Amino acid sequence: MKFRLKITLLSLLISGTLLIGFGVSFLSVISRVQMDRIDREIRGLGDPLLRHLMPSEFWENVGQLMQTIYGDDQSSQIVIRVLDERRKVLYSSAQCPREIAGVSLPAPEFEGPAPREPEPPDESGMPQPLDEYGPRHEPMMPMLRLQPPRLARMKKPVFQTMKASTSEWRVGVLGNEAVTMIIGVSLAEYHRDSDRVLNAFLIAVPLGLLVLAAGGWLLATRALRPVALITRTAKGITARGLDKRIPVATADADLARLVEVINGMLDRLEKSFQQAVRFSADAAHELQTPLTVLQGELEQAIQTAAVDSDEQQRYGDLLEEVQRLKAIVQKLLLLARADAGQLALHLESVDLTTLLEDAIEDVKAIAPELEVQQHIPAVIRVMADADLLAQVIRNMTSNAVKYNCERGRVQFALETASGIARFTLSNTGAPIPEEDRERVFDRFYRVDKSRSRRVGGAGLGLSLAREIARAHHGDLVLTRTHDGLISFTLTLPLADA
Repeated sequence: MKFRLKITLLSLLISGTLLIGFGVSFLSVISRVQMDRIDREIRGLGDPLLRHLMPSEFWENVGQLMQTIYGDDQSSQIVIRVLDERRKVLYSSAQCPREIAGVSLPAPEFEGPAPREPEPPDESGMPQPLDEYGPRHEPMMPMLRLQPPRLARMKKPVFQTMKASTSEWRVGVLGNEAVTMIIGVSLAEYHRDSDRVLNAFLIAVPLGLLVLAAGGWLLATRALRPVALITRTAKGITARGLDKRIPVATADADLARLVEVINGMLDRLEKSFQQAVRFSADAAHELQTPLTVLQGELEQAIQTAAVDSDEQQRYGDLLEEVQRLKAIVQKLLLLARADAGQLALHLESVDLTTLLEDAIEDVKAIAPELEVQQHIPAVIRVMADADLLAQVIRNMTSNAVKYNCERGRVQFALETASGIARFTLSNTGAPIPEEDRERVFDRFYRVDKSRSRRVGGAGLGLSLAREIARAHHGDLVLTRTHDGLISFTLTLPLADA
């Protein structure tokens, strides 16, 4: 999984968890607040009626009182049931569900101190006005000689939610020392409000998560932008471009240290690589002179030795080894120049068709037992160095002959497409193992170590051929190793491209 996607998913997980947790808590608080509001509404409905001790005739008309206050529609959502101290029903709403009618009444538990009794009339015969906190002594206008109503001692209310057959109710049990009042409020409107809030939450949460995911992806992209710059720069660094460095000014402060470390590593790599290239070039150059001298001495010794003598045979074998060493040194010198980007190319329009036809004649002469198949269009010209391109083709055909099977075949195929010449050379032979496919172009690497001396060569031909092809802005690749064929494809730009 991509690191950017990991950051996005992690931020989405954390933010989404917080969002959902907040939403659930918010819904819980809303539900609790709404239920508390209903409880206050029930208490506000019952407390004024229970604050004083009322005669039983008063409770017979409480239903009409509710209709007058709340109206027909609203009063239908409220049911009232009043019982005296002997559990006798003083009033019950007509639509009161049986579940509410049969609710179990809690043991009476009073709240607050007992109300004070009214004081006797003063000398003028006027009773002292009384409220729930005691007599008021401020001057008042003359009143009738009536005994004030007695204050009632209130019971602690008890609330519960009950389910009826077709609806759900919030029931409050209130009362005083004389009566018990059961008030039920339908929760239909409460559930409608809760459903609206829940639906809004279910719509908002996915949208919020989508916004969080987009924001997380944007933040991850912006945070990883310096890393992407480092990646692009590092990807463009090759053996011929070790002088490239990552710009420190474009890096964030947190990544500046990383950029400095990478640039320091590139400095060390460039120095080490340049030293290795110089060593290879100098060694190859220094070896050429003694090998040339040794070759000349051996050739002279062969000429002075007796014909068909043992000395002449030994000198001939030594001369072959010296020539082989000279060929290796020459290839190493070319590779060192290619690594340093100093491979001199004399580009010109080269007839690739003619070079391949010459190569076909060489294969027929070297290995007449092999079957040669060809598909070479007439006059295909490419921009190349003629000598180096001829060496690439010689290296390819040499491998095709050396690693072919007995009475096998060699196929030459040339085609053009999109300004590119594509030459494919195929030969029969043992398939190249999968683990060796990526290493066939390594220097001095042999797929079959046991045949290295028998087939000759030093394991530098393919590596050198690929470097020359890349220097021409082309390439040499292993295309397939199945159906009994091993195929290498050389691509080069056409002369008129």
